[in-house]
Amino acid sequence: MISHWRSRNFSLIRLIVNMAQQEQQRFVNRLANEKSSYLQQHAHNPVNWYAWSQEAFEKARQENKPIFLSIGYSTCHWCHVMEHESFENNEIAKILNDHFVSIKVDREERPDVDRVYMTYLQATQGGGGWPLSVWLTPQLQPFYAGTYFPPTNEHRYGSPGFKEILLNLNKAWSTKSNEIIDGSKDAIQQLTKAVEKQAVSTENNPDLPANTSIQTCFAYFANDFDDDNGGFGTHPKFPQPVNFNFLLTHAALSHQAKGKPDVARLAIDMTQMTLKKMSLGGINDQLGKGFHRYSTDDRWHVPHFEKMLYDQGQLTASLADTYAITKDELIGQTLRDLISYVERDLRHSKHGGFYCAEDADSLPTKNDTKKKEGAFYVWNYDELYKILPEKHADIFCAYYQCKKNGNVDPMQDPHDELKHQNVLITNGNLQTIMEKFKLQNITEVKEILAKCHEILLAYRNENRPRPHRDEKFLASWNGLMISGLARAARVLQEPKYIQLAEQAITFIRTHLIDSSTKRLLRACYIDQKTNQIEYTESKVNGFLDDYAFIIQACIDLYEANLDDELLVFAYELQKQQDEYFWDTTKNRYFSTDGKDSSIILRLYEDQDGAEPSPNGISALNLLRLRHYFDDSSLDDRLRLIFKSYVGELNKIPMAMPTLIRCFDMYTHGINEIIIQSSNQAEIHRIIQYIQASYVPNTILIHMNKTNHKLLQYNQQLKSFMDENNKQTRIFLCRNFQCQLPVTSFEEFKKNFDPLILKYE
Repeated sequence: MISHWRSRNFSLIRLIVNMAQQEQQRFVNRLANEKSSYLQQHAHNPVNWYAWSQEAFEKARQENKPIFLSIGYSTCHWCHVMEHESFENNEIAKILNDHFVSIKVDREERPDVDRVYMTYLQATQGGGGWPLSVWLTPQLQPFYAGTYFPPTNEHRYGSPGFKEILLNLNKAWSTKSNEIIDGSKDAIQQLTKAVEKQAVSTENNPDLPANTSIQTCFAYFANDFDDDNGGFGTHPKFPQPVNFNFLLTHAALSHQAKGKPDVARLAIDMTQMTLKKMSLGGINDQLGKGFHRYSTDDRWHVPHFEKMLYDQGQLTASLADTYAITKDELIGQTLRDLISYVERDLRHSKHGGFYCAEDADSLPTKNDTKKKEGAFYVWNYDELYKILPEKHADIFCAYYQCKKNGNVDPMQDPHDELKHQNVLITNGNLQTIMEKFKLQNITEVKEILAKCHEILLAYRNENRPRPHRDEKFLASWNGLMISGLARAARVLQEPKYIQLAEQAITFIRTHLIDSSTKRLLRACYIDQKTNQIEYTESKVNGFLDDYAFIIQACIDLYEANLDDELLVFAYELQKQQDEYFWDTTKNRYFSTDGKDSSIILRLYEDQDGAEPSPNGISALNLLRLRHYFDDSSLDDRLRLIFKSYVGELNKIPMAMPTLIRCFDMYTHGINEIIIQSSNQAEIHRIIQYIQASYVPNTILIHMNKTNHKLLQYNQQLKSFMDENNKQTRIFLCRNFQCQLPVTSFEEFKKNFDPLILKYE
């Protein structure tokens, strides 16, 4: 009787859920025709959404309605929450449809739109985040903004409700629209002045930043370092690979200067410890691998579970550089595991491009209807004992600190989504496990854990719905991943990684270069039914970060495979970047090309964040390209960038570690290695040795008859060619001043070894 009642009750619940889903599917708005998966997620909202388009702007102007602009991305947890609570609510949707023109924007697809209105939010309220909710005049000028709003005033401890905000703003617009318009104009004028004041022209300033800015930046990170857990500051903790890049470069240059061994050691220690703690923590998916977005605690234990391509790419590079210096086994294994994850789960196997991200939220089981954050990755204690043999479960739970009632601190789980769940974390102490369970040796421990991994990963893939994957291809994020692969290929001497990087560059050149304008594009998409590449109706040209990161990727990949066609492609893109983005007044790069009239502010990206500053990466690109191409304008532009940022670099260098890293290399000097030889075995030995070493201020040129493309752009390289001389010749130069060539690997090694940073 009870069983029969439960069965009927469950069937009734399923019927109600299905009816609700059918009701939702009844609505189809304009977003159904968009390519972005984030916009498509909202295609069945009862809200009459528009994409960012002239159609929407014209409707707002004709009907004199304010615009509600909602900006997010497909793997954003709170974007999902606000959609469910407000945008699927018929009452709230009616208010939006009657009184506003509602626009949805994917911030990854249109970072230019996001940047303008996030700047407004931060200027008016001091914070930011997503979803970004902004109300605009029909002229696209903002007059009110926030992030996530609960649906009504009754929710979330009395914070303002979205419904009430809409009603109040509609009332204000109906009675005071002229005042609102005047206020929004004034706000934009103030923001414009602030941007112009920030970017003071320093063209006539003879001074570069002070050398002390480098020491100031290092001292800041040393003081901010968490000696117990690694990382910088307190929770929430982000990976911040830009900090590692600065620290390792500064360590190498300090080593070469032979004056600061303690500085070099501390820089390496901070980076190595942080990466190892992250590798063992919950921020790293211990079964499927790949790093989550950030940790909500100091120990890297409980993460926000989305996985972003830009994190994977940057961390691949940081792990590779750290392994080159330390040869740390855990660092090396984490590097290989990370690349395996990206190849398996974030790469299109046919086209070779890399997808954007995997969501934090997913359904706990195939029978569930409500997604939870981290559901794909966490484990109930009893569940582990049902899946694994008992002794294996004992060992697994001891190693990964799993507990009967879960191992997540309630402070890291305010919404009880992880209650009674375990996020896998370990200190990596296999010896303790061996002794506790009286196992024969460490090898046996590893074998048992490997078997557990295999069983649990298979169970997870078979029984749990995968998180949503955003199948956009972004030029900038693909560039970061290509750079990481190229650096890993060099350090690990792994040809497969070069192939992955080469295929991704081919993807960029095939699908993200506009065939008519030859300009770099921001994004493309995959149609999973036809397996064909698609584009938005109006293709979006690449932004500064797209250019800067792809140029960097080409240079990095050249250093791995020595295909000088990549350098030529990078140089051509650099000329485009200079044409479309260079500010001739302030001597830095704009983020946008200024051709889209709907973008009401033209901004700069100066400081590093989750992604490196495009101006910082551009400076590094100019520094490196200058040593490949006979073009003094590259050096001139680099010096102008340094002068443009002299105030910021002298006052707050820690906000710009990428640009400070470039300045450190610039002041220290660049080593040029030029090799000519017809002895392929000797060439391979020399190049392999250089590539596996960490000497970040070094460029490598292999001169032979096939390197004709680079010779066309740099006639000076011909002076190193002697086609009649069959002997190996290796030139070691510093800032274009060369020593006499050496003729053997042993002689070269004697001169090169003092430059290599090692810490094993």
